[in-house]
Amino acid sequence: MILNNLHAQILSKAFEHVLGVPDVGSMAYIRCLTGDILEALSIMDDFQPQGWKIKYVSDFIDDTRRTIAADYAVEIRESKGEPILLLVDTARAGAGMDSIFSATREVCEEELFSEAIRMAAHEITQKLSRDNRLFAEQAIKKARRRGKRVGLSRWAEFDFMVRCAFESAHPGVFLYLIGLWPLKHDDQIDDLEGLEVSLLFVNRLMGPASVTATPAARIEGLHLQNPTDTQRLELETFLHTAATKPFLTALTILSDKPNLWVNALRVEQPSFIQNIEMIPWRTRAGQYARWSGLINTNPPRFVLRPDAEKTGQYSKIEVRWKTRPEMIKKGSVEYRIVVVTDMDEELTSRDAVSYTHLRAHETPEHLVCRLLLEKKKKQHKKLIKKYTEPKQQQ
Repeated sequence: MILNNLHAQILSKAFEHVLGVPDVGSMAYIRCLTGDILEALSIMDDFQPQGWKIKYVSDFIDDTRRTIAADYAVEIRESKGEPILLLVDTARAGAGMDSIFSATREVCEEELFSEAIRMAAHEITQKLSRDNRLFAEQAIKKARRRGKRVGLSRWAEFDFMVRCAFESAHPGVFLYLIGLWPLKHDDQIDDLEGLEVSLLFVNRLMGPASVTATPAARIEGLHLQNPTDTQRLELETFLHTAATKPFLTALTILSDKPNLWVNALRVEQPSFIQNIEMIPWRTRAGQYARWSGLINTNPPRFVLRPDAEKTGQYSKIEVRWKTRPEMIKKGSVEYRIVVVTDMDEELTSRDAVSYTHLRAHETPEHLVCRLLLEKKKKQHKKLIKKYTEPKQQQ
């Protein structure tokens, strides 16, 4: 693991924030990081939380590398000397650490990296701009949702932020670190729209649903806008290579292939909706999803609160859907969302809701319309009317 001095400096400050000022005899440890990261930190002079002596716990002893074995760590705890922070390599330290784990403070991953990522984001603002920081934060949010399937770690999020700040480079360059397709910044293109395309590239070219298709078929399914023969060939070659590697390792290959990044490759932007697919309220387990607002009975119930007008706490029913194609030309489509009774009586609606407005403010997987219903006790059904003609130019 190659770390830079900004990794070490920020982590030192994050540890100081979490642990505070130590007392004589204090001991704390961290064991959530991989051995290569811990070993790299142990030999970096910039990694030195104020007031704490660092010891990397492994299966060998080396004073020049601040490295000790587990039995010596136990002796240090019993001596009650200067404050010690142990970097525990759980794969190499062995079972002798049990007494330390039960008697000293553990620095947990979430508390450490919540602070470290906040500090790294501040560095991006200082060295680049606020817009770059906001883009990086949005990228992490998007990567987290996808990361549930690929095991995105808090270290990866931190590493992404730090490298952006250290290199003073647009965050799009390092998106591969968090499981997204790299993006080449273009002043003429909205970065957040590029982030949507980045996720589209990953899902269509490397997602679980794409593995049965050939690389050529996956590329064709992207509907790229005038790619060169060289770009097609390099992209197909990359996909063949990526199939033999872990996901994040494969994405790293793209780091030195800027001609394959988003904005170097662009997708066609359709100006109309071909299809709308409703997302069922019922889950695969046969229950009604919590987000629906329905109560799981047979048949399901939707309860309207009689005191809603006084309390302002209206009952809520939620409708979700997907559109095809996913990438719609900005500002070209409007929806009218209507909730009606079984007698086709309109209860509530939202007029002139643009696709791009919903896209910007709701989840990427679904466009979500939250409808607050009036106090009317009737059976309901949902109706979505769509307009597929482009808006007239003023």
